[in-house]
Amino acid sequence: MGSKIMTENNTTNPWLIAAIAISEELKKQPPEVQAESRRMSKKTYPQTWKAIREKEEEQEQE
Repeated sequence: MGSKIMTENNTTNPWLIAAIAISEELKKQPPEVQAESRRMSKKTYPQTWKAIREKEEEQEQE
C-alpha cells in the first residue's frame, strides 16, 4: 500500500506519519543504503546478528 493511500485516509497517528516519511526518504537513497536499512530493520537477537556478521565476513574473505 502506497503512502499516498495512507495519507488520504487522514491519518493522524504521528508515528505512522513519521514512518511513512522515513520510508519515502529511504527510497531516495542509494541501493546499498536501502539494502543495509532492510538488513538492520530485521528483529533478531544479538547472537543472531553476531552470526550474520561472522558469515558475511567469511564470505568477503573468500
